[in-house]
Amino acid sequence: MKVFCILLLSCLLSISSVRGQGSISESAQEFVDAYVKSEFFKVASMTHPDLVDMNGGEQFVIDDLKAERISSSAEGLIYNSAEVKEPLKILQHNNELQAIIPIEYTMQLIDKEYINKTYLLAVSDDEGKTYKYVNLMQFDDASLGEFISNLSPEITIPADDGFIEK
Repeated sequence: MKVFCILLLSCLLSISSVRGQGSISESAQEFVDAYVKSEFFKVASMTHPDLVDMNGGEQFVIDDLKAERISSSAEGLIYNSAEVKEPLKILQHNNELQAIIPIEYTMQLIDKEYINKTYLLAVSDDEGKTYKYVNLMQFDDASLGEFISNLSPEITIPADDGFIEK
């Protein structure tokens, strides 16, 4: 009977972990899809609140995203799609779930297609029901801790692979 209970508990924990990963991945896909489609209100609403506050509020974030997209488009860079990969780490830290999620953006520059491999930080303060995100392209480990107040010391940003011609 003990063995059965232990096996049942192990199965339940595994299912819970897989469900949590699915939720993170689905929500992260929604975030990056909104970014690719220039749905900046949605991107700002899904951005980590510490980052939004430190950048002057949601409207400032929206305006900054629009300006960035206009600038990159003027240079001929077009975002085609984004694909969320399986989270590298999912940690519990001070009543938050925190995860590093690999992302592959597919972009067009003039007549060539490129892949940009980068990462997101996902944070949930409601046990994985909802997540807020930080695009880690602009951060290193030290600067990320300055912007995100409750960052786990176990979170490290993997090296960015940059742009790779497809």
